[in-house]
Amino acid sequence: MSTTDPTLLTLQEAADAVGCHYQTLYKRVRSGELPALVAGGSYRISRDDLDAWLHERDAAKGAVPDRAERDWPRQIETLLASLITGDARSARNQLDRLGAGGVTVAELCDRLLAPTLARIGELWHENELSIADEHRASRIVETLLDRATAARPKSGPRIGSAVIATAVGDRHSIAAQMVAAGLQAEGFAVHYLGAELPVEEIVNMAKREQADLVALSCCVAERGGLTATITAVRAAGFPIMVGGSGIGRAEALELGADRFGGSIAEAQLLARDLVRSGA
Repeated sequence: MSTTDPTLLTLQEAADAVGCHYQTLYKRVRSGELPALVAGGSYRISRDDLDAWLHERDAAKGAVPDRAERDWPRQIETLLASLITGDARSARNQLDRLGAGGVTVAELCDRLLAPTLARIGELWHENELSIADEHRASRIVETLLDRATAARPKSGPRIGSAVIATAVGDRHSIAAQMVAAGLQAEGFAVHYLGAELPVEEIVNMAKREQADLVALSCCVAERGGLTATITAVRAAGFPIMVGGSGIGRAEALELGADRFGGSIAEAQLLARDLVRSGA
């Protein structure tokens, strides 16, 4: 079956349809409870299999564990208002409330921060916000990510070590910072290098820190720096994961990435799988 078949869902799409966290479905897939196939380095679930699984769980009065109702559109609007007015304190308070309510770093990134920043970008393109407004909002989000990471240390042994950056030509650092926050929350030792890193600096850092993987974020159309970095990282023997709004799964894999992370939750699980498989 083609991976472009509309009846096939990614784990994130299936989780959104069900109303549960990404990792809930991932656990069910890994246990064999929920059928799935692997295509392009990630899982796909058919709508029929998902419906059947839900029916069985509902019949057994188990429904969907961890299903949680949260008004994310309202949360996005609240954060958007804070970012537009530069109200960093309100943004921090909102983040703290969500954290106290059990929201994970991946959920914060995938369901709140990323879509809110996308709205900021749309408003800037429509000339409803200035460049200064957009930059101020981005800086506030950076502080929120630092706050979320510091507040949620992962207990237990480290899973592995990850170097995270964007390649030369890509100045968008926040997506990479989200990956860094997500992997740190998952239990990785993270070496976050920021944006526009020369190829040799990324490779040297991976060697020096004996990294288990390199993760690159791509939010631009330019491919020269990304292609050169993927080639160099693979030549040095490090598994590589790529993600970001500027590139799709098929292209990332074609350029040489071992995995494509379409969300922070997916990046967490794929990074763990990369380390465990030794790919």
